Amino acid sequence: MNIDAPAMPYNFVDLEPAISRDTLVFHFLRHQRVCFDRMVAMVRGTELEPLDLIELIRVTERNPAQHGLYRYAAEVYNHNLYWNSMHPRGGGPATGLVGEQLGKRFGPHERFVREFTDAAGAHFGSGWLWLVWRAGTLEILTTSNAGTPLVRGDVPLLALDLWEHAYYLDHQNRRSAYVNAFLDELVNWETASRTLAELGAASEARVAARPRAAAEAAVSARGLGMP
Repeated sequence: MNIDAPAMPYNFVDLEPAISRDTLVFHFLRHQRVCFDRMVAMVRGTELEPLDLIELIRVTERNPAQHGLYRYAAEVYNHNLYWNSMHPRGGGPATGLVGEQLGKRFGPHERFVREFTDAAGAHFGSGWLWLVWRAGTLEILTTSNAGTPLVRGDVPLLALDLWEHAYYLDHQNRRSAYVNAFLDELVNWETASRTLAELGAASEARVAARPRAAAEAAVSARGLGMP
């Protein structure tokens, strides 16, 4: 199988007091790890086994008969990004490349915080809150249950789990307190900036490849005696 088992990028105690050890242990072992194990069991021995995680998500989302597998795979991906969207001693105004883009899109940091928290509060039921790159700009959006922006063509930069198991032990039903703790104490802007930088490098590589491809095509055509 071409998909690694999930792993935490820090120790379970490292996000305290914003997120407790008990929450992280319960969340990782009883939710993400269970989704991974069920996904592996459903994929093993099928034509889907050679796919990587993102390919598996996109293929199964297009087939209604495979939506059970899609949900498990999407939850594995979503949690991977969620863990990497946080780090110890994180939080505060955005920095780096993502900070520049947030300033262009939302203006002052306070406006971004307001729109991010409003989106979390307006989302009904379980799901995810995202910062994504779409058509050359940043967008805030939510998805229900296991939904992921990958299947919309968006590039996820940050993920925040809105399922109650992500915050109920620490904040009970106060989702807003959980979202504020994420923004003030946990959010890892380096993750988002790194993804944006990779997108920029890939775009530059595609642009640079176009003249080379055109030149190679011209040489090939001349070799065939074409004008």
